[in-house]
Amino acid sequence: MEHLKKRRDYLAAARGAKAVRKAFILQSRKRDDTGGDTGPARFGFTVTRRTARNAVDRNRIRRRLKAAARLTAPAAGHDLVLIGRRAALSVPFGDLVADLETAIVETCGAETGGDAKSGGRVMDNADDARGAARRQT
Repeated sequence: MEHLKKRRDYLAAARGAKAVRKAFILQSRKRDDTGGDTGPARFGFTVTRRTARNAVDRNRIRRRLKAAARLTAPAAGHDLVLIGRRAALSVPFGDLVADLETAIVETCGAETGGDAKSGGRVMDNADDARGAARRQT
């Protein structure tokens, strides 16, 4: 598993497809490498101070998300950013891994024109919050 290291990669992933879950938000974009080699998937992890006020909880959320990411088989040639939520501390680890796998399938499929599976919400940044709420009901 490779990591995203530059801010521009995080910002580019934020413009891609998004899947919202109870424990995290997954942002995904297909890399456009000029050499034709897509390479392995790269992950970035973010847990804000607003999510968990103390560093112990933030680091615990980040460690759980990293462990779940290691167990999944992401699509090659994608940049994926996991934004941790407070619920990541209490969700059973098996459910966390399962949610991540379905979110990866949804976001990577959403970029290639595939259908999104039920169980979460996939939207790209062109959607506004009101439109997403209408589709969810």
